[in-house]
Amino acid sequence: MRQARDEAPRAIYAVAMDAASLYIHIPFCVRKCEYCDFYSGVAGEEEIDQYLDALEVECALRFRQPFSPRTIFMGGGTPTRLSATQLLRLGDILRKRIDLSQCLEFTSEINPGTLTPEKADALMRMGVDRASFGVQSFQTKFLQGLGRAYEAGTATRAVQMARDAGIARISMDLMFALPNQTIDDLRDDLQRALSHDTEHLSLYALTFEDDTPLTRQLQSGEVQPCDEELEREMFELVGSTCSEAGLQRYEVSNFARPGAECRHNVVYWTGGDWHGIGAGAHAMIDGEISQNGADFKAYTKALLQERRLPTTRQEKLSPQARAESLLLMGLRLTQGVELARFERFAGASFDSICGETAKRLTALGLLELTPTHVRATAEGLLLLDNLIVELADAMEATV
Repeated sequence: MRQARDEAPRAIYAVAMDAASLYIHIPFCVRKCEYCDFYSGVAGEEEIDQYLDALEVECALRFRQPFSPRTIFMGGGTPTRLSATQLLRLGDILRKRIDLSQCLEFTSEINPGTLTPEKADALMRMGVDRASFGVQSFQTKFLQGLGRAYEAGTATRAVQMARDAGIARISMDLMFALPNQTIDDLRDDLQRALSHDTEHLSLYALTFEDDTPLTRQLQSGEVQPCDEELEREMFELVGSTCSEAGLQRYEVSNFARPGAECRHNVVYWTGGDWHGIGAGAHAMIDGEISQNGADFKAYTKALLQERRLPTTRQEKLSPQARAESLLLMGLRLTQGVELARFERFAGASFDSICGETAKRLTALGLLELTPTHVRATAEGLLLLDNLIVELADAMEATV
């Protein structure tokens, strides 16, 4: 069984090793959700058109030679806030600089309430072959609390639009541990999601991010956080329900049928390389992080008026920081972190840096070591933040 666990997904995980990927940020929304801390804003049609002009200039400056990404992910914001005409134009912009012939996966995030048949067709014509629907819940009472009541009842229609347009791969995002949510509420959401024959589900416990409307409601006592024991019960229900439906956990919050894992996100989790374009987009190339400024108006001005890249941050990670990042992200995967990759990043073996701490965590049943990988156990996934802190502390102690 251990051999199968290590070897079965090797093709999926190899994506991160041999080519850079591409992230495209579309920072526009119909309105800001109560829980969201990603960069996004509300804009008019003229501002969106200018943003696309700027995106075209960024592509020309950044990719002077044609770029062949192995995966593409278009996120936001809400990419489907764009009109069908704007989406088709974005496709034309990309094709001038981006060679899609080697692309294994092109994902677009979709908020169900913003999709139309025309937009679904435009996405397909762009090359999108995987739709990631931000459903969050099928129940109006929870959508209302998340600031998404306008999307109640739209998910089923939106999924059908995508399928009718020829986008075959479907993923859904759901949230749990919501204020006043019961275990039966979550069970109902899971069953509704699975009834769409989706091949991939992402299920995230609600996090109260800094400076969001929902966090301010928490601080004022308007909402109460989910009880820790109930959240644990929900986490376990998610795992068992998805497994029974044939979707296996491959990352702490992600479940897929065999071969349907999100290849693009695997790039992040295994320390691979990716370029980022758009306001607020990040990139990581050979251990160097860069970021565009998170202001679409400043982004547009920098590119259209000043003809310069809108980079506001560049940082070359030290070997230790790069290895810590690999642990932070890679231990989220059920496959875990490849020891040879850790050693390549850190310049020293995992055993020489974290060996004693890893042995103690293994004895506690929280960590598992094989000749090729270190991974969290099922119990360890429940305490993942603590595991990562302890291993990071061990790394700090060796400096």
